[in-house]
Amino acid sequence: MNSNLKDPNGAYTAVGIGYYYLEKQVGKLTVHAGHFYDQFGSGIVYRAYEDRGLGIDYATYGLNLKYTLNENWTLKGIAGLEKNLFSFYKPTIKGLNVDGSIQLNDELKLLPGAAFLNRTMDQASMDFVVSTINSYDSVDRFVPQYNVYAFSAYYTLSYRKFSWFLEAAGKTNEAIKNAEGKLVDEAGSVIYTSLAFSQKGLGLTGQFKRTENYILRTSPNETLLNGVLDYIPPMARQNSLRLPARYQPATQYLGELAYSLDAVYTPAKGYTTEGSFSYITDLDNNHLWTEVYGQLEVTKNKKFNYLFGAQYVFYNQQVYLSEPLPNQTAITPFVELTFKPTRKNSLRLEFQYQQTKEDYGSWIFVLAEYSIAPKWSFAVSDMYNIDPNPEKATEKNHYYNFFIAYTKSANRFSVSYVRQVAGINCTGGVCRYEPAFSGLKFNLTSSF
Repeated sequence: MNSNLKDPNGAYTAVGIGYYYLEKQVGKLTVHAGHFYDQFGSGIVYRAYEDRGLGIDYATYGLNLKYTLNENWTLKGIAGLEKNLFSFYKPTIKGLNVDGSIQLNDELKLLPGAAFLNRTMDQASMDFVVSTINSYDSVDRFVPQYNVYAFSAYYTLSYRKFSWFLEAAGKTNEAIKNAEGKLVDEAGSVIYTSLAFSQKGLGLTGQFKRTENYILRTSPNETLLNGVLDYIPPMARQNSLRLPARYQPATQYLGELAYSLDAVYTPAKGYTTEGSFSYITDLDNNHLWTEVYGQLEVTKNKKFNYLFGAQYVFYNQQVYLSEPLPNQTAITPFVELTFKPTRKNSLRLEFQYQQTKEDYGSWIFVLAEYSIAPKWSFAVSDMYNIDPNPEKATEKNHYYNFFIAYTKSANRFSVSYVRQVAGINCTGGVCRYEPAFSGLKFNLTSSF
């Protein structure tokens, strides 16, 4: 009711049954009819999923068949429509997926797979595309396709402490919107790979991704988070602290080269260090994003836990915000302290400072949270614009947050007074863009 999850600048109210299905096992065949969530490979060709905290629900409504060929191979087929709130997008989707497992020797294992997806536009969607194309000059016109075909091959190769994943995906020509919002006829591709090393006390993961003209939606008429059929893995670290999470690089479907390296090291019991580096450019080597992140967590003492860290960010505002703004750099040191005087009581303190000349300027964020397990939680925070950018803010504003939560059995009630600036906001580890807001929020979560 009056939700801004779908549109941060609007409100949506509706009532309905959002998910239902029937499932039957017939020998080696599993038949699932109704709503379902699933994915092929890493999700680049097809992924149906939900994230309630972000207001995302990409369930498929239709038929999902899974057949176990033998203990090493499975075949999957799907057909249906993508969910659109309490209705459905009209274009149809059909897909096939095969996954296998091959034990090459005692130490070497291969998990191969292949995926295929077909999307067929309905007549109303096609008519709108044709009308748009016909409004262009003759030199820019083309014949749009009802059908688009996406396909990929992938594998995971495991050897001792190493694991290597690779997926190469492509899609046939269709109408997509270019950087200027104009429909063009293009094919698309994605190459994504990750290499991981893991042993006691040390974990390393490196990733690479190349994306070009890979927009896969129910129709070219959909924008933003609407009608998305796939999921391209992000390369940047998913931060949850308030200030380090203010800037996140959205995947650039038209063209992106992305690299990342993450490391976790535990030199001794009670000490854990984490480091992360990510670097993103477009296909013309224009710099879009850099993040350098490090933290040290100390949990040696049962009553006192400490977290220290810092983040450096380069953020191309012109590309990610689609506004003629200068490139932004920000340096954000942070500290988190947790005191547990008893097994049920805990006090957590956060201190963060973000130094930047762009956007709204520099910030200080302070939070205090007191919890009485398993029922109560109280928190108060302030995000203070200590050195504002005069182009966006003329005063050193405070953005307060007062929060209280109560848990009873499987129910959790929370109420808060919030005054927040526009930007990425994180609650319970879920981060999303939210507009500027001042008022009361109430939340009820029930498990049954």
